[in-house]
Formats: sequence, C-alpha cells, structure tokens
Amino acid sequence: MSEIGKVPLAANLRRLRRQNDLSVVELARRAEMSRATLTQIEAGGGNPTLDTLYALATALDAGLADLITEPDAVVPPRVVPRGEGTRVAGEAVEAWLLHTTAGRATSTEIYDFRLHNAVAQHSTGHPRGTHEHLHLYSGRILVGPVGATVEIGAGDFATFDAGRDHLYQRVGKQQVRGLLVITRNQP
Repeated sequence: MSEIGKVPLAANLRRLRRQNDLSVVELARRAEMSRATLTQIEAGGGNPTLDTLYALATALDAGLADLITEPDAVVPPRVVPRGEGTRVAGEAVEAWLLHTTAGRATSTEIYDFRLHNAVAQHSTGHPRGTHEHLHLYSGRILVGPVGATVEIGAGDFATFDAGRDHLYQRVGKQQVRGLLVITRNQP
C-alpha cells in the first residue's frame, strides 16, 4: 500500500470504528487480529495485507472502498425552500418530498406533511419493513394502523408499522402540519 493510501485508511478506520461504537479491543477481536496491529494501522503505520483489510471491512460491516478511499469532499447544505419539492396529494393529505436516501439495507423519505380536511386518508399497507414516523407542528389527528390508531396533537410524535393498512384523519378544524418520515428496511 502506498504512503498516500495509509492516510485515508487510518482516518476511515477510526471513523468507521467510532460510528459502529466499537472499542479498539472489540474491533480487533471481531477482525481476529491483535490490538497492537489495529492500533498501528489506525495510526497510519504498518502495511496491512488484503486479507487484513477485508477482515476489518467485514468486522465494520463496510466495503473495502469505505476503508481505502479518500472521504468525499464537503458538500454544501442542500436547501429545499418552503412549498418546493415533489408534491404528492391524496384525498386529504398533501405532502412535499424534501429528501430521500437509499442505502444497502434501508431507505428514508422525508416529507413536509399537511392534512387539509376531516376526510380520512386511507393507505394500503406498504412493503414489509416500512414504518412511518410523524411529528406534528399544528393540529390534531388520528394516525396509525386501522383498528389501532392513536390521537396526537401539536408537538407530539407517533411511529407505527406501515406494512398494514393505516390512516390519517384530522380531529377538529385546525390545519394539520408536520414532518413525515418513511423508513423501509430492505429484506
């Protein structure tokens, strides 16, 4: 490995270890290497073999490239002005997609959410592993799986399994606004 390659390896190894909340001792145990060897690699020393790198990547649930490539450059914040984003609407719900991410195991969608009238917005169950998380800014609603809804108001948070048929229904006359996050664990 070139000297240049050791810099991202050391930094990436420390970052991934901390992200996984692992001590040096625990990562060394999982990668089946000595603590001294791991400490040396994290310090930018040593000359790890491909087998060693793969053992570390596996123990960190990461790809080899995650260990050896330069981290991405700092990306400026992405701003979605109010009322922008991809609009989706149903009988009672209106939402704007603000952000989406997709990884190997999970995907996330974040929406600016509004409920305009007292008509119930019924949704059929989404794929297994899907959950909806709603934080209300204003209004009151019934939300959750059909037959197991809960009532929440401004400042409240609810999360539920959206793999079952579920609904959103305004309670009262005040407009409902909130942040809706939909997560899906990939099978």
